[in-house]
Amino acid sequence: MPAPTRTIVDPRFGAELRQRREDRGLTLRQLGVAVSYGKSLLHQLETGRTRPTVDVAVRLDDALAAGGALAALVADMPSPEDRVLYAARHPRRVDHGAVDALADLLASYRRLEDSIGSTLVVDPVRVQLDTVVSLLRDAGHQVRPAVVDMAAQWAQFAGWLGIATGDDRAATMWLGRALQWSTEAGNQDLIAAVLSFQGHQAEGRGDLPTMIGLSGAARRDDAVHTALRAYSTGQGARGLAMANAHPREVVGLLSEAADLAKQAIGQPLSPWGYWYTPAFFAVQQGIVWRYLGARDDRANDRALRLLTAGVAEASEDARGSDWHGRHLVHLAVAHGQAGDASTARQVLDEARAIADATASRALAGQVTEAVRRLSATR
Repeated sequence: MPAPTRTIVDPRFGAELRQRREDRGLTLRQLGVAVSYGKSLLHQLETGRTRPTVDVAVRLDDALAAGGALAALVADMPSPEDRVLYAARHPRRVDHGAVDALADLLASYRRLEDSIGSTLVVDPVRVQLDTVVSLLRDAGHQVRPAVVDMAAQWAQFAGWLGIATGDDRAATMWLGRALQWSTEAGNQDLIAAVLSFQGHQAEGRGDLPTMIGLSGAARRDDAVHTALRAYSTGQGARGLAMANAHPREVVGLLSEAADLAKQAIGQPLSPWGYWYTPAFFAVQQGIVWRYLGARDDRANDRALRLLTAGVAEASEDARGSDWHGRHLVHLAVAHGQAGDASTARQVLDEARAIADATASRALAGQVTEAVRRLSATR
């Protein structure tokens, strides 16, 4: 009966349990009968191979008449939500533990968004953002650097949710705050990530010059994580392709992005860039080749290879996300450009199912537009 991950166990528990048992003259088997646990479990508890739950500790404490000594060595750790709420209610107690709780909570929301899409996590994240802003306002000067860095990460995520759900106003506000806070924190990687997201936001508005310019700014600093520079370089190549730049210019920047993506393999990824995997970069590069493929069959063939491989290698958790659905739309367009309307429709059906499941109007609109374009080419 292992303890859940949110249980704190004093390292002295095993030795204390053994001492109390021996003081009572009980064997492991006899104590096991008294508490209805197996001998092997008790041995694992005494040797520290298994951690007890609070209930197990209390039952052993009662059986050994330990007067609460064993139970006092085990406690349930508050959930990240509880720890953050406690810090918000006691602003003078904002410490690095509260920052760690914010990090844990943000990680859980990021993974949840990967699974169910952006729309369904917007409201709970906005509630948490009120707490984050409150903690930042009340944090003392000693802990503020850590709190402002974490606040920047939350703001960057909120900005992304604004982009993904089509809320341009929210995206602009939160990405602006993220840029301010990450600059205060001196977090060069996060600054680059925010700039790249602002470039992605400009893409959604059809402002390709700003998209290209911000993508260039995000990759300018060689000290920034290689994966982040690979992403920003690929985004810049996409902007050039969408702006109908000369193919040679697009391919030159795309080649640079591919080289950076290869260099990034095996490098530890930050919490705000864990999705920069080889599969993700394959899709990103495939999208650029898809734009080039509108006028070049060989480019479209390359797009199909990259998009098919990248989509197939997406993690199981991400397959239900709206951003995975957008990747499917690009794959469908490439199939359509290759003259394979049947496969294109099948892929668009998958994307539409994701749009329905995630309540993503943005994705639904992209699917509808792709279907319209596919029908117009018949």
